[in-house]
Amino acid sequence: SSVLSSQEISAVQTSTQLFNGMTVKARSAAREVIATYSVDDIFIELIIQLPPNYPLGSITVESGKRVGVAVQQWRNWMLQLSTYLTHQNGSIMEGLSLWKNNVDK
Repeated sequence: SSVLSSQEISAVQTSTQLFNGMTVKARSAAREVIATYSVDDIFIELIIQLPPNYPLGSITVESGKRVGVAVQQWRNWMLQLSTYLTHQNGSIMEGLSLWKNNVDK
């Protein structure tokens, strides 16, 4: 479990995928990934935490800052990302790409 979670975090750290306007930071000690997306002067933050028993436990998707986004819209994005990461075996980088596409829309 710890090997799988560290592999997932290191995949985020070594990823060469670039997101226009979004920065992705991975913290292996905390088993979390923080994505900050900025549009003009608005910053939206997303925190993805891997459980100690990853991949058996479900990944936690939390919101940091969400200025300028309706609550219902934000919940839909969080649910979609959680579902993708937990039930469709998607990688964190693919999930962040999906989330960014939703925000761009």
